[in-house]
Order: sequence, then structure tokens, then C-alpha cells
Amino acid sequence: MNPDTLFKKYKKQFIRQLGKGALDNFQLDALGNQLLGKKYLGTFAQDKLPMHSGYLIVNVDKSKRINTPDAHWIAIYQTPKTLYVYDSYGRLTKNVLKLISKKTKKNIVDSKHDPEQYGSTAVCGQLAMSFLCVAHDLGIRKAITI
Repeated sequence: MNPDTLFKKYKKQFIRQLGKGALDNFQLDALGNQLLGKKYLGTFAQDKLPMHSGYLIVNVDKSKRINTPDAHWIAIYQTPKTLYVYDSYGRLTKNVLKLISKKTKKNIVDSKHDPEQYGSTAVCGQLAMSFLCVAHDLGIRKAITI
């Protein structure tokens, strides 16, 4: 299946299931654990990024502000040498996850810089999980083209 088609399928499913509102870390973790199993590491503030390989969702905020109204979720697939990063607004990691960009010694590979989210919509959690599911189903090389 085409990665974009599968992404849209997951997006539609998650919005139908969870609504168009902002998701918190508990909702994302429940969904990630259900769909991705042990490979899903959880949700983290960008100052608490774990070093283990796997699927995770990172908030642009630091740990003291993780579930604020300004929170924004970004998907990461992490390997020992690389961080594959998906931002639903299509932004570069160095502009959004500045702490991670400065601290990591790993290569950072951004997904395509075309946004799937616009304006003040609050579906970043649903989109981040959709990306991780595509990476799980089709592999990261295909998912990163979304």
C-alpha cells in the first residue's frame, strides 16, 4: 500500500475514534501500547528523550509543561544511530525540537516538509500516531516520505 494512503486511513480511524481535540500523553500511550506493543516506548517531553530504540511521541515542551494547551506532539522512530522525525506541520526538527537537535549525537532524518496539519487544529497526536503506525506497517523508509 502507498504510505500516504495508509497514513490517511489511520488518520481517519484515529479522528473517528478519538475526535479532533488535543490528546494527552495517557491517551497516546494507551493507543501506542495497543497498536505497537513493546516497540512503543511512550510519550516524552523533549528534555526526557530516552535512548532506547523504538517508536515514541515527543512533546515540543519541556517536562514541566507537557500537557498545556500549547502542547504539540511529534513522532519519532529511534534507532541506535538515527532519529526519524515526523512533525505534522512539516517543520524541521532543528526548529521545533531544539533541545534534542543540540544534544543528540544521532543523525536526524526529517519526514517530508509538507504539512498535514494547518492553523490552530489540534490533531497532532492523531497524526503522530498515524505516522508511527505507517512506519510499523511499511517500514521507516516508506513512512519518512509522508
